[in-house]
Amino acid sequence: MHFYQPADPQPCYYCVKISDQEETDYPIREGIFTVEQMIFRCSWHAQFECSRCGKFHHFSWLYWCPKTEELTCGSCNKPSMKPVRFWDRTYAYEYHCKTCDEVHYDLFYSEFRGTHPWQTENFQLNSIITVDESWKPIWQPVETRKGGNISIEDALKLKNRVVEIRLKSGDVNFHSQLTPEDKVDFQDTQMKWEEISKNWVENYSKSRELDKGKKSRLSIIETAFWKALDDVQGLKVLDAGCGSGYFTRRLAKKGAKVYGVDFSEKVVEYCKKREEDEQLGCKFSQASLTDLALFENNFFDLIVSNIVFMGVQDYLTAFLEISRVLKKDGRFVWSNPHPTFVRVGAMDLKLPFDTHRNEEKLYKIIDRYFDSGGTLIALGKFHPVWQFDRTLSEYSRALKQAGFVIREIIEPKLDLEMIKSNPKFSAFDSGRYPNYIIYDCIKLE
Repeated sequence: MHFYQPADPQPCYYCVKISDQEETDYPIREGIFTVEQMIFRCSWHAQFECSRCGKFHHFSWLYWCPKTEELTCGSCNKPSMKPVRFWDRTYAYEYHCKTCDEVHYDLFYSEFRGTHPWQTENFQLNSIITVDESWKPIWQPVETRKGGNISIEDALKLKNRVVEIRLKSGDVNFHSQLTPEDKVDFQDTQMKWEEISKNWVENYSKSRELDKGKKSRLSIIETAFWKALDDVQGLKVLDAGCGSGYFTRRLAKKGAKVYGVDFSEKVVEYCKKREEDEQLGCKFSQASLTDLALFENNFFDLIVSNIVFMGVQDYLTAFLEISRVLKKDGRFVWSNPHPTFVRVGAMDLKLPFDTHRNEEKLYKIIDRYFDSGGTLIALGKFHPVWQFDRTLSEYSRALKQAGFVIREIIEPKLDLEMIKSNPKFSAFDSGRYPNYIIYDCIKLE
């Protein structure tokens, strides 16, 4: 580990974490070692040399054998996992020592228990590390203890670290924790969607901003979506989750006979009023995608849905209903925020944090990808609404159950002209990762 003497004393990262875990008497030692030049560690929580391989390892990857008085790393003696609650941890490394035929634990858990070699009497510190007095003070619990019992399933459940960061940064207002879909109240989903729809209409309908849509969606999704659809002239089309009717009206102008349905009564009222003014032949109805009883079987040639399913609670039932009202060999083309890169547990890491320049985004950080469910969140000045995160495999499996085959997956990428016209939103982002995904599906049965 790199030895570093900071100009201003830096507290040890692990000492601070331990002291926060109700260890009020735990000393905060000075951090004089670092690998990253960001995290500083004291002599207790540094790297140490394995007696077998001679390599230096993180302190929690090593155990001490009192008989041989040697440190051994987990690479030389493979550990097993011991589910146990201690401090903010949920497991320890457990080693079977072939030399003494005893079980030893890693230095982190050993320190918690009070059996760390440095906590024992007459321990010769110089046999491990030679740093003048930097290992003091020595701390140990009042009595030898063991951690709390925990199942291996619970031991493997970490909090979503990205969500914790987003909570602190305030880029999204969280009104709930991640909730399994079957535990989210359907009536509450509908009520929240109605509230945000009313919010949209009141804020944007007079200026016709609802027809402009979000810049990111228009610049990224539109070109790819229309290219996938190709010619819609004369087709009977359902816009599933039509919202303000923007996409419905575009389809009608391209010669399709279009029906639009939406969960929200408020936006359907808006759509009907626009239809009275423009007379495009669009027919709008208030309905849930999970119950399209107003349409008979095999009614549509094509069904489209643009950025809707992250708000649909029972997506499998919705797919089944869409399949029912779609003709055999009909197409279901729908877009969504990318389930990997645009979810509650994903965010861009930028340095400096307040920069608006996209080239200063270091990378995307993603956590707990397999955690599916709904979170009640609010963006900006809008009312909170339920957003549902799912994996690619969950969507793929549900489509298959509904009789669909995915013809193509499209991950839209910006072209140069779009980047030039929207540098704040798109510069340096187009080649890094997709924000949206389009599924082009066909009904086989």
